[in-house]
Amino acid sequence: MINNFIIILLISASHLVFGQNYSYKSKKYGIEVFEYLKKKTEKDSISLDQFIFYSKPFSKWDIRPLKSNKVWAIDTIHSASTIPNFIWGSLAKKYHLTTKEASRKPNDFLNEGILNVNKYSNFVNHNILKFKELSKKTLESSNKIFLNQSLIKRIDNIYKENNTYWSYRIPKDSPFPLSNKIIRLKNTKFSTQQNEILSLLSQLNIYSAYKSNKGIFFLIDGFTDNSYGYFYTLDGYMETDNNLFEIMSYKRINANFFYYTAN
Repeated sequence: MINNFIIILLISASHLVFGQNYSYKSKKYGIEVFEYLKKKTEKDSISLDQFIFYSKPFSKWDIRPLKSNKVWAIDTIHSASTIPNFIWGSLAKKYHLTTKEASRKPNDFLNEGILNVNKYSNFVNHNILKFKELSKKTLESSNKIFLNQSLIKRIDNIYKENNTYWSYRIPKDSPFPLSNKIIRLKNTKFSTQQNEILSLLSQLNIYSAYKSNKGIFFLIDGFTDNSYGYFYTLDGYMETDNNLFEIMSYKRINANFFYYTAN
């Protein structure tokens, strides 16, 4: 009798969790986002290089859910970190890439990151004071996401592009960080502290930073869901269980910094 009661509770809890996580699936947010990106690339004549630029981790077309490990997209459940693979595979055809060419690009990217491990590790040690300053300012900030690309900047959910501040209008139950609707923000500016962090990122050749509960990921470069860069930690341990980074390899640089590649 007790065993049956426990089973009923487990089934009910499971149903509640899955119902809560995927109750949005009938709204087809994943399809909406895919169609938005497809139409955007066609309407604005976006080149392959431009698409790759804007779809890097944390750039404006990064579709990865920020708060969910699993997400319902298109017609099935995906891991958060692998969502961009589906988008890349579909849009690669638009740019007339063969399946072999499309699959080779992320591998070439990761190989480049692995080959340059010593170069980038030495760069940290040669610029350690500036890296410590950047890490300190980032930890003190209340923001989690920083992006400083040549054409666009981002602080959390606010973007600055062509001297205009904007954000996505995201439905409350959508797990995706973008949508097909944009809000232009008036009377919005990045603070002095935020601009200082963005400036330091640029000085250290880092295009994006993501602050987790265990440290800070500093991204040197990214391709779809893949990236390589540095991880800053106060306790000396590399974070390997973050939903947004499938850590492929890592190397300790010093007491507080690691170099990592994530696929």
